[in-house]
Amino acid sequence: METTSSMNYSGPSQNANQENPLKKWVIILGVLAGVFLCTTIYFARFAKPTINKEYVQVETKNAELQDELNALLAEHERIKEQYGDLSDQLSEKDSIIMANAAEIEKLINSQADYNRIKKQLARLQNISQEYVKEMDKLYQENQALRDENQQVRASLEQEKEVTRNMQKTNDDLSQKISNAATFKAYNIKSAGYLVRNKGTEEPTEKANKVKRIKTTLMLGENSLIEPGPVNVYCRIAIPETGKVLTMGSGDTYSFVHNGQRMQYSCKTVVNYHNKAENITMNWDLMSDDKAIKGQYSVQVYTDDQFLGECFFTLR
Repeated sequence: METTSSMNYSGPSQNANQENPLKKWVIILGVLAGVFLCTTIYFARFAKPTINKEYVQVETKNAELQDELNALLAEHERIKEQYGDLSDQLSEKDSIIMANAAEIEKLINSQADYNRIKKQLARLQNISQEYVKEMDKLYQENQALRDENQQVRASLEQEKEVTRNMQKTNDDLSQKISNAATFKAYNIKSAGYLVRNKGTEEPTEKANKVKRIKTTLMLGENSLIEPGPVNVYCRIAIPETGKVLTMGSGDTYSFVHNGQRMQYSCKTVVNYHNKAENITMNWDLMSDDKAIKGQYSVQVYTDDQFLGECFFTLR
């Protein structure tokens, strides 16, 4: 009986020991749940605004980097436009700048490390500054060349002006010499003559008595003319029609003056030696010809020039 009573007493004590571990796990799980809940509440209230704030800061920095890059590229384009065609000489440097700008653009879009992008921008800024310096150097060199070319052109123009003036002076001198080296004819006279059987002649104004038209003149002295034979031609034009009296048709009784072939009435050859020469040329009418009444025109030429003219009238 006592033994039984002793066994019944030990049973409840063992059950109590078995329930203690379960309570412990419940407590542990409760603590963990509380920690999780507190962590969730903390991140929900405090961590999210921190993340948003960092995001905004990154976007702001990227926008600043992009603005800096855009400003650099805009300035580069302005420099290129300012220097115009001269920028074509630095096309290789321009390609390097654009390639670096494209690389920085990629880094900004990929939200790469801020300091890395800043270094790349600083490097690009240095390249751009070198570009401007080289462009300015090219401009100064080209300006110097333009100034030099302008001076050369001005000098050439002065030389041309001097040459033109000298040429004009020479031309004027040549013209003066040419004018001076020409024949001068004086006292050109022409008249009708009656020729008697004995060969004597006397002037007459009666057309029915005229048998000869005599033209006289003096060829002046000129030391500038080359000595030698000189052809002197006389052209006698009859009244009203102006037809020139001639010995025959064709080129036999003609000469060329200023590119034009002209008929002559009579001709003489003077052996000119730079001294004054008296010249006489006669036109004899055929035995059955008769002179026409009216005013006659008489012109005198050499091969190179017109010496002068005179007029006479037959009644």
